[in-house]
Amino acid sequence: MAPPTTTTTERAAMESVRPPMRRNQRLLRKLLVIAALMFGFAWAMIPMYRIICEQTGLNDVVKADELDKNDLQAAAGEVSMTFDSTVQAGLPWEVRPLTTHLKVKPGTFVQVQYQITNASSRTVVGQALPRYLPGEAARYVKKLECFCFTQQRFRPGEMRTFPVVFVVDRNLPSSIGSITLAYTVFDVPGQGGAG
Repeated sequence: MAPPTTTTTERAAMESVRPPMRRNQRLLRKLLVIAALMFGFAWAMIPMYRIICEQTGLNDVVKADELDKNDLQAAAGEVSMTFDSTVQAGLPWEVRPLTTHLKVKPGTFVQVQYQITNASSRTVVGQALPRYLPGEAARYVKKLECFCFTQQRFRPGEMRTFPVVFVVDRNLPSSIGSITLAYTVFDVPGQGGAG
């Protein structure tokens, strides 16, 4: 028995189906390559960000400030300081300053305490970032010890008290009569655990 023969119309129909399938396969390969490149770029952004911050000093807000002898000479006036904190929405921490108001003599060491409690049933890692009001005051508050210098890991229900040690620069302009030092605490994704 002879093999079945295809008509010209059937051949044309089969050939018209093959090119779109090949085009679809090529498109699929291109899309997979693009997706892999995007994933690789996103993955590489983390170490690139750290290197850029180290080289440019962008992340210096969470490093200890340096003092020289002249910074530790008490000035004549006082500045009123307010201490505050906020927590990222959804972060199950309670952060509060144990002292909310204080009169500070520029050029002297000051220590205040912040209490942090993990109110959840899971381990959570957070990072605090300082904020100053007025913004210009940031140049004049020299932090020497702060929980904001490192990420903090808290077990479920854990509570700790952290000192914040600083000196207000004696060259603080007289136009700044009060300073607010507030910390905003953020969750560090991927650093927590089940406990």
